[in-house]
Amino acid sequence: MKSLRSIGIVACLSMAAFCDTENIDAQRGNRPLLGVQRWDMYSGKGATQRQELGYLPGGQGFLKEPSWHARAPFFCRLTADVDWVKHPPQAGPLWFNYPFSQELLQETMDQEIRYAYRAGIDFFIYNGPVRKLIENAYELKNNLDCHIASTIPEAKKMNFVWALYGHNSIQYTRTKVIAMIEETLPYIQMPNWQKVMDDRPLIIVLWPQQFRSDLESAHGEEQMTGRAFVEYIRTRVKSAGLKTPYIVGASVPARGYEQVPALKKDGYDAFMDYAGGYGGKVAPQDKGTTYTEATSNLIKTLESRFLNRGLPFLPPCSSMQYPWPRARNKQTGAHAEQWYHYQWPKKGDLAARINAVFDFVAAHPKECEAQVVTMYSWNEHSEGGALCPTMGEPPRYEPATEWLDEAAAALATWRYHQHNAGDTTLKPSRLERSRRQLNIGISIEEIYSKTRLH
Repeated sequence: MKSLRSIGIVACLSMAAFCDTENIDAQRGNRPLLGVQRWDMYSGKGATQRQELGYLPGGQGFLKEPSWHARAPFFCRLTADVDWVKHPPQAGPLWFNYPFSQELLQETMDQEIRYAYRAGIDFFIYNGPVRKLIENAYELKNNLDCHIASTIPEAKKMNFVWALYGHNSIQYTRTKVIAMIEETLPYIQMPNWQKVMDDRPLIIVLWPQQFRSDLESAHGEEQMTGRAFVEYIRTRVKSAGLKTPYIVGASVPARGYEQVPALKKDGYDAFMDYAGGYGGKVAPQDKGTTYTEATSNLIKTLESRFLNRGLPFLPPCSSMQYPWPRARNKQTGAHAEQWYHYQWPKKGDLAARINAVFDFVAAHPKECEAQVVTMYSWNEHSEGGALCPTMGEPPRYEPATEWLDEAAAALATWRYHQHNAGDTTLKPSRLERSRRQLNIGISIEEIYSKTRLH
């Protein structure tokens, strides 16, 4: 199997904007943290070949159609250009890592880490089950394994968390919870596990309601209450010599505010959404709300639905909500005429959204006490939310980094407004300016032009 460098996937990392890691390190602490969701379906195993790329027959092949090839991640190639592989019969038009190569996956993941770290992203949020419960972890843990195994300098600096995975396929019991924590705890003890609020480990619990339902319906000694589950996590982390963890219940895909009463009862410290793609509507393709309108609606949702719940939260900042490759009738597989979405962003829209959500976080230091924003997503390419660079045009395949560039510009220039020593709250005037920009769609060209990744 050829290496990334030999097939042209290693890109432009020698350029000045990419290499100023000292400046990147200095930026952190001057703004809220940004954690970006990962759902790793592009390792070469699991969902890669049939569901996502359609390279092998028998799956949905969400990105198989030529109209969606530009959405494929940067390490993919047109099958016709991959002449060093003997392709199977009926191979689809998009290729990556078939037959599977661990070396190629490691090099790919190293490149992803470089991109993310040098853009200023603070941490990845990995999602997937532990191998003690699901032997292959549904092939969702391969990229996390590569992050841990990586020897590049950025890998040790790029923080991460691995969400506790409450999917209903696992049917949790007390024994399974113990196994999950036993496997997760060594990761939590790593120096680049993300901490918040004076070095408290950030613990994200995905599908908290499913954990509660499974455990409360278990039999005999296998039963646990939702509160006992949260307290068990807290006790195990503290017993490992770490500070009291900051435990956050994450609803999938959104409306975490509806879970607040139960989360408070169970003892969670905060709530969040996995995606939080607010502001769209069910409509024909490209007839949904504009991206700027969706951003304005997102801020209004944070103000009307997230605030005043009596529980802090990590606000969502979805990068995109444009899942048209997946817009299919579940019974027939035919393309749907209408789907929930908002329009693809225009230049400056993503940076404006990041600034608006950061402004909101700074303006509400009590409700957003962790000063963390989560973004859907790094690599949900077929679902329509991905900062990860995409496959460029053949034959050069220069990675398309437009949206990562724009996010990097916003992260590099946003700063807490220091109007009193030690005070990181935001003056109302700045939040009002942010609202006005969203309402009238003012370009933020100046911000966008200050930092480029290539």
